[in-house]
Amino acid sequence: MNPYKTAAHGIPRHESAAKVTGKALYTGDLSLPQMVYGMMIRSPHAHAEVTDIDLSQAKKTEGYIGALLPWEVPDTFYNCSGNPPSPLLMKDEKILTAHPLCVGDRILAIAARTPQALLKAAKAVKVSYRLLPSVHTIKDALKADAAPIQPHLSQNNILASREASAGDTEKGFEEADYIFEDDFHTSAMQHVAMEPTSCICDFSDGRKLNIWSNSQTPYQERRIMAELFGMNENDIRVVKPVMGGGFGARQQLHNQPAAALLSKKIRRPVKLINTREEEMYASVVRHEMQTHLKFGVTKEGILTAFRTEYYLNAGPYTTHTPTIVAAASRKFQYKVPNYLFNGYSIATNGPTAGAFRGYGNAQLTFGRELMMSRIARKLHLDPVEFRLRNHVQAGEKFPAATAAVTSCGIEKCARRCQKIRREIDEKEGLADNEEIRQAWGVSFACHGSGPSSKEGMSSAVILANDDGSIHLLTGSADIGQGSETMLSQIAAEYLGIPFSLVKITAADTGISPYDTGTFGSSQTYVSGNAVVLACQDIIQKLVHALSDCYGSTDITFGEDKKFHIPSKNQHLTFQEAAGQVFFGMKGAVIMGNSSYKAQESPNPFAVCMVKAEYEKKTNSIILRHVIEVVDVGTPINPLTVIGQIEGGIGQGVGYALTETLEHNRRAGKVISSDLLTYRVPLISDMPDIHGEYIESFEPTGPLGAKSVGELTTVPVAPAIADAVSQASGREINRIPLSESFFIKPNKK
Repeated sequence: MNPYKTAAHGIPRHESAAKVTGKALYTGDLSLPQMVYGMMIRSPHAHAEVTDIDLSQAKKTEGYIGALLPWEVPDTFYNCSGNPPSPLLMKDEKILTAHPLCVGDRILAIAARTPQALLKAAKAVKVSYRLLPSVHTIKDALKADAAPIQPHLSQNNILASREASAGDTEKGFEEADYIFEDDFHTSAMQHVAMEPTSCICDFSDGRKLNIWSNSQTPYQERRIMAELFGMNENDIRVVKPVMGGGFGARQQLHNQPAAALLSKKIRRPVKLINTREEEMYASVVRHEMQTHLKFGVTKEGILTAFRTEYYLNAGPYTTHTPTIVAAASRKFQYKVPNYLFNGYSIATNGPTAGAFRGYGNAQLTFGRELMMSRIARKLHLDPVEFRLRNHVQAGEKFPAATAAVTSCGIEKCARRCQKIRREIDEKEGLADNEEIRQAWGVSFACHGSGPSSKEGMSSAVILANDDGSIHLLTGSADIGQGSETMLSQIAAEYLGIPFSLVKITAADTGISPYDTGTFGSSQTYVSGNAVVLACQDIIQKLVHALSDCYGSTDITFGEDKKFHIPSKNQHLTFQEAAGQVFFGMKGAVIMGNSSYKAQESPNPFAVCMVKAEYEKKTNSIILRHVIEVVDVGTPINPLTVIGQIEGGIGQGVGYALTETLEHNRRAGKVISSDLLTYRVPLISDMPDIHGEYIESFEPTGPLGAKSVGELTTVPVAPAIADAVSQASGREINRIPLSESFFIKPNKK
């Protein structure tokens, strides 16, 4: 039975009506007086040197306002990653460049009065290049004769390396009865958020910079730009309007520095919105991964050792890559006494890679989980039971981890998946004949509730109104996942007020309190705990204020969400107490505030099972069912949790089946530059989805909650590949599967 009145209830997101009626204001909907439109002129070459920029014809086009050239911006390296300062964040990118290192690199920015005039002016700009040799694959970048792409950082294109270890792997392999090892590859993947990368920058007075952008990390971006421009942070304001998705792509600066300097030069606000084509090749992608995995296991099915060499293709700029490698090293959820992770960040002239839902976990889990299924079957063990036998439990540690797992419902997840699978098979059967063969695949996964480096911090301020309603201010950016609604539910639950009495303002560096950023699946756990502490603070301040009003020192706030005043035999709700304090003889304004920095990052868990069908004559595959059951502690908003499962499965299906950024090796560029050639799954491609959560409780979380957002994508691709492998009889070591199979839709 749900003990809560507001939390753990499926409340529709507070902005839903505005979105479906078209009233929600995204960055593209905003306008400022005297605002003009901007565009980046980008390199069409993977590696080149600009020899000339000719603006003469562009200046003649009607509506042309001005341009910002590479030599007019600070000649300073920076790292665009929206993470707190860290030695892992190496500086290697410039605002504009005359030495482009990838297709889509920013050469110059131009502005015009209207979007139509902007397109004409952009077409009239003439940039001349001298082409230079380029490398696009990890293998080519590591060749002895490969030229260094970032010579001030590395002479061999290994930008950074990371080791995590426990025990002695050589000893562990000697103790094993069997050794299993193989290589795995995953392709680069585009985020394809519905809203393109957008910003409005007003630096027209040259003193105060105001930015509206679809940002996941407004406070980090403010800090980076202050450093770049030599400004005080309080002279820069970053506001996040309603946002149409992020998935990690907006956890970093994109066009804002150039748009800001363009605004300063022409003395007008500039709106700059990427085209969909720019989004595909000039925005960040999920890293291409190459890994070698080696397992040692006893004949009883007990892991003795694990080792991996894990390579990520960063593109030419490091952005998040070393932190992603570090995060991947901490996501091995099985008990293995001897563990060695060696991770490498590799520079190429391919698309710039950055944060993407899963943050390195999705890539490594792909190969690991396929190997776990492969090992189990070769040892004649059930793949689920083999995993459970080796899985870390509450009170135990992940390999090379410093803290123990505080809650784990993985077995409940597995058993529920098995039950749903049996129900499907009882209804449909499992075909195996001359034409088709159906099979099930399985994968386990985990993630974190906040950055695994424990750098996440969030703050909250609660202002009480005289009618007992509250105004919650948080720096946490809702990027479409529903965090504003969830945080409002936590506040309403702790204070014992209706959800309708909570107003929230978020992600505006001018008025909201600091938040590290929306990444690492941190909003429920980190931001939620900040809200809990702010609620506790305002309750204590109300107790003190009531004590002044009543001249009593024994006032308490009980589990019934009422203020108990024994001397007066009164029991006041939060609303009644606020009214009493505001209008009493000693009137007071009540505000609660607090911040929370995570000491740990508790792990949510998931189990995914997939039913795939293989058509033997056509070498075709069809996905029939995807089951995913998650352990996320208390689901603060069950509607959001189920939505995250369904959305995560959708991205996992695309990752496994069709999505990849294809390269033309001769031209040295990405050719998947639109949504016709880059195949995002349609509704007809989607299998039947069975998403659920199990009962669980995280003792360190707000109301017992853990995260859900990134977790749900991680197990999907390996479960799909496992199912297809079983159905087709072929071992699978790379995705997307469209490279080897014809993909058929599940629905016509």
